[in-house]
Amino acid sequence: MEIAQIAHIKDSEKVSETPKSKTRRKLPLPLTFEERADLGKREVRVDATFEEYLDLAHDCDYRVHYRNGQIISFIEIEEKTNIIIGEATVTHERLFVRFAYYLTQIFGIESDFQILGSNVKIFIGADRKGYNPDVAVVNGEADIRTYKSNRRTSKGIANPHVIVEILSNSTRDFDLSEKLVDYKLIPSLQQVIFAEQNSVWASTYIRVSENEWRNIDFTNLESQIPVAHGFISLEKIYSKIF
Repeated sequence: MEIAQIAHIKDSEKVSETPKSKTRRKLPLPLTFEERADLGKREVRVDATFEEYLDLAHDCDYRVHYRNGQIISFIEIEEKTNIIIGEATVTHERLFVRFAYYLTQIFGIESDFQILGSNVKIFIGADRKGYNPDVAVVNGEADIRTYKSNRRTSKGIANPHVIVEILSNSTRDFDLSEKLVDYKLIPSLQQVIFAEQNSVWASTYIRVSENEWRNIDFTNLESQIPVAHGFISLEKIYSKIF
């Protein structure tokens, strides 16, 4: 199978600078996953500036988000053994690749739509909330936002058309509440898809109007998620997983 295209983002960017500092401040969270795991918490939130978030996101070897003046970090802990999982699960990565593939089939590899992976940040609103969705679809040219801090440049997009999130035990509640609320603030966004990795379950929010969304849940392999002019089959998404 041919994996989804990765967008070639143009350099017609909107550049903003965060306040410069003469000395590099101590970051509010550790840089290594091992040190983060030593904190012993599935979820950690610390007050921080947007500049500190950019610096930490650039240097640390785990995923962080930024919302309402706080850096937010989640780590996955295996429920039965209480063992900390340092990387995305195999199931998570299989689901990510399949969604990217089927979204490419729907929107077309030669179309103006671009399929992006989880290394691309999304910045939301004037307060610059920062997230890394598992898959994002952009309609046309990506609206790049570029921020500079401590001589570094961080880039993200502001105009996703479709977002996909693969849920995990650590992020499920956050994704389905706070993050979803923020995603709905993006003017360009037309659909959000959530998919479980521990069971056959998906949920989608489809924009009906500026402030109205239609929610549909899917609980069996016969279900098909409507996306634009096509459908994504849960049977294909979860094939040989459940």
